[in-house]
Amino acid sequence: MADRRTKKTAKQIFGYARLNFHMGMRQGKNLAVLLCMGCFLLYYLGGIRGYLASAEETVSVQELFLAMMNTHYTAMTVWVGYLLVICDIPYSEKGIYPYLIRTSRKSWLLGQILYLFLVTIFYFFYVGLVLAAAIVPHISFRISWTNAFVKMLNAPWRCGIKNYFSFTFSLIKHNPQYVVVVRQLFLCLLVSMTLGMLTMAIHMLWKNGPGILVGAVALACDYLVTAVLDAIVGLRYFSPLTLSRISALSTSVNDRFNPSFSYACLFLGGLFVVSLSISIWKLRRYEYGR
Repeated sequence: MADRRTKKTAKQIFGYARLNFHMGMRQGKNLAVLLCMGCFLLYYLGGIRGYLASAEETVSVQELFLAMMNTHYTAMTVWVGYLLVICDIPYSEKGIYPYLIRTSRKSWLLGQILYLFLVTIFYFFYVGLVLAAAIVPHISFRISWTNAFVKMLNAPWRCGIKNYFSFTFSLIKHNPQYVVVVRQLFLCLLVSMTLGMLTMAIHMLWKNGPGILVGAVALACDYLVTAVLDAIVGLRYFSPLTLSRISALSTSVNDRFNPSFSYACLFLGGLFVVSLSISIWKLRRYEYGR
């Protein structure tokens, strides 16, 4: 009996995640966001394929991903795209209460968490495909740093890149590539799940708020900490977008000015738990959505 109940709960959880993913990808807005994101990344990288061909060099997709997610301009754009994708589905009131009548609140909430995880994997896999399209066929599959990547950091305008790259050379000097890449991916997963739960919590507290406006509020608050308060009083310790950049974190135990990787994980995890607690509290209110 318990096994049958467990299977039913799991089926409901996967059903919610599949329904939300289908509803989200069916929206014209999300398709437009993904298309614009792809065009932006291809434009930003400019003539990098021509440079690699003329120099007879290769660069790995993961190195380009590190550069994109650690350059403030491009990282902010990637996170804007992510928030625009997740801000509507499934957090609107019509996507919550009708389903709670037929299934448990626990199944619904776990379905939303699974949905956030799946859409995060899909979104960053799409970003990786776009980066691969920008350099194919000059793709390196090495797990060590390439010479082309170092040259791009030193003089990106000579490598066909429209603007600049921002990355800490000490990370390259003291860490293998796979270590930095795994940590960066883990930070992106933490930040995306945290932003998703924050957006969901805001929707539940402001049940009539438009999805895009809710996403804009969340992004504006983070940008205030990232760009404004950080420059004035050094509040980079409290910005998810800043903590998502591995090069903004400390590379030394004696560094008192930059947060460490452990702190970033603990802070983002705590923010996720707080947002989750708000969602649980609202779901326990029977009058929600009436």
